[in-house]
Amino acid sequence: MKKKKAKIITVDMYHKYAEIDEMYSSKVREVKLDIPSNLRMLCALLDVKVEKLLNDFMWMLSYSHHNSATIKQRKTAKKFFLACKYGQPLYTKNQIKKMFDELKAERKIYETIDGMDHEDKKLFWKNNHMYMQHWFKRWFEKNRRPGDISELEKY
Repeated sequence: MKKKKAKIITVDMYHKYAEIDEMYSSKVREVKLDIPSNLRMLCALLDVKVEKLLNDFMWMLSYSHHNSATIKQRKTAKKFFLACKYGQPLYTKNQIKKMFDELKAERKIYETIDGMDHEDKKLFWKNNHMYMQHWFKRWFEKNRRPGDISELEKY
């Protein structure tokens, strides 16, 4: 009787991180805004669409790797955000600065993947997705906010 070879199945315990969880991913949203007339006129004079202005600001502020903003532009967006006191008093100004520093560091790491082979990139993205989910949960729970983590779906 012929003995069957044992079949080895490789299980990736982190397979769920191969793609970012829908809850943590970028979203396309329809937003209805009342655009001030002065901004509309300024944008018309300077040939800048309001959508471009707002979109650029969002991607700069988020330290996303999908945007090629300069360091100075990102720093200016962050200063504006802090000057408006968004997120305060939920978090202190220093805590918010730390959030931005962590996003900046995550972007810096992303910039090092040039030349990685396919398997290493897959591992990098799994790690990156795991970290960003951890990052959000850690900050969300830091001040024991009411509600659960699914509140992210509202934003």
